[in-house]
Amino acid sequence: GIRIGFATGPSKLIGQLQLDLQATAMHASGVSQALVLHLLQHWGDAGWDAHVQRIQELYRGRRDTFLALCDAHLTGLAQWDAPSAGMFVWFKLSGIEDSSKLITEKAMDQKVLLVPGESFLTDPDGISGHVRAAYSLATEEQMEEGVKRFAALLKAELGQQ
Repeated sequence: GIRIGFATGPSKLIGQLQLDLQATAMHASGVSQALVLHLLQHWGDAGWDAHVQRIQELYRGRRDTFLALCDAHLTGLAQWDAPSAGMFVWFKLSGIEDSSKLITEKAMDQKVLLVPGESFLTDPDGISGHVRAAYSLATEEQMEEGVKRFAALLKAELGQQ
């Protein structure tokens, strides 16, 4: 796939974004720009809208599958809310104040890829009992196996096994 984006906002903000882009990427690939232009011209507004609707349905289905698996395997081990947008679920781990070593060592050893909450803190010395999980690329089988492994890790960490 191709990642594309746009920004709207106050001219001062857009000007700063343009400067930041010039300092980091110079410009987007000309080939990518031409490809996206041709695709959007071919689709038109109706085609673009239909594409966005298909993608929303795809990710809504993956989200709902992931949440059902969380309900089945993680209830009592963590708390979470159903996201209304995005491709991530945030967990607050029950009884675990610092998720860092659990996620960066133990989960990695079990091939469970999650991001510890501390990665998103502004305080470099901060700790977090939160974890972010992505569901956008995994198949239902991969989600189920990952959630089961995560549940087993949490139970072991809490001395429940």
